[in-house]
Amino acid sequence: MLHGCSALDYKSGTQVSSQQLAQFQKGKTTQQQVITAIGHPSKKTEVGGKEIWTYPYTKIAALPFALNTNESIVFEWSSKGALLDAYKSGGSPGELGNALLDAARM
Repeated sequence: MLHGCSALDYKSGTQVSSQQLAQFQKGKTTQQQVITAIGHPSKKTEVGGKEIWTYPYTKIAALPFALNTNESIVFEWSSKGALLDAYKSGGSPGELGNALLDAARM
């Protein structure tokens, strides 16, 4: 099975590697450090007094049998700006609102 990337792959969003994600430490990493490392989040929400930053990433492979990727990196911040958690999450069907992208994820 092919797992590589092609110049014809469609990519959207911010790709964050597991190694980059591991650099961010609960209670120590600042919001500015995250912005400096990977940029501003494409989505910010507030849930239960926490600020949630989301960085979605989608890759649709051009090569047959190559793997598609749909994931989000999520940062949870306290009301005082302390990092509570950072993790990788799978995407949700219909979240992108683009029929081609949604069909490619299935």
